[in-house]
Amino acid sequence: MIAGRARRGPRLVAAALVAAALAGGCARPDAPPPAAASAPAPPSTTTTSPPTTTTSPAPAPSRARAAVEATAPAGRERSNVTLGVAVLDRTTGEITTNDEGDTPLRAASVAKLFTVVDVLTRRAAGQVTVTPGDEQRIRRALGPSDDEAMNGLWSRFGGPETIQRVSALLGLAHTSPPARTGQWGEVETSARDVATLYAFVTTRLAPADRDLVLSSMKSAPATAADGFDQGFGLLDPARRGTAAAKQGWLCCLESSVDLHSTGLPDADGRYVVVLLSNQPRGYGAARTLLDDAAGAARDALAG
Repeated sequence: MIAGRARRGPRLVAAALVAAALAGGCARPDAPPPAAASAPAPPSTTTTSPPTTTTSPAPAPSRARAAVEATAPAGRERSNVTLGVAVLDRTTGEITTNDEGDTPLRAASVAKLFTVVDVLTRRAAGQVTVTPGDEQRIRRALGPSDDEAMNGLWSRFGGPETIQRVSALLGLAHTSPPARTGQWGEVETSARDVATLYAFVTTRLAPADRDLVLSSMKSAPATAADGFDQGFGLLDPARRGTAAAKQGWLCCLESSVDLHSTGLPDADGRYVVVLLSNQPRGYGAARTLLDDAAGAARDALAG
């Protein structure tokens, strides 16, 4: 019996040692204390600037637009004046007009250019024969503005039909033949249509035909075949330079005069200027008005 108790003694001692070890492990007297909780960070703030708006400056008007607008004071120099203005930019092909640029007016001798274009276009297409005599009539119709030369072209190549064909070819909205068949000066057209005609001359006529037209106008004498002084508007001798222009004048239907200056202020330049006017009788004041309009347009185009 004593021997049995002796065997139970070591078990009790071992159990006591295990319990002591477990108690010591839980206590961990040398472990560092838990870290204190950190304070929350203050909320972040974002400052938003109000949106900014950048306004681009309005684009400057084109020189063509500036030229058209520059003619306005001249148009107010006299009462009861219709001044149709158109400027063709040959680089862009754009035509700029004033409020009266689509107003039909009597073409006077500017009608000669329409007939000449019809004749040359048909010759290029093989539809008509143009003799050396016809070419001389073309030069005289466009340069000294010879009415007899125009009469010959008008009767030989179809008269009013020359106007109808060009109008249809170019889609002209305001150009029509005269009500009286033989009165080619009473062809009606607008500044815009004349500018369209010049666009055709300078870009679509055969080079030799284009040169015939422009050189004839460039060499226009100061005094026309009928004795009229052509030195006004684009052919004002004070500023003529190398201008190639077709002038027009007609008196005195409806107690008024029709006075026109159309063409290139510089024969090799970028722009075509068309000034068509119907004014009260009195060529002196009418010429001054076109001198002023042409001068203002030149200045604007020069920048």
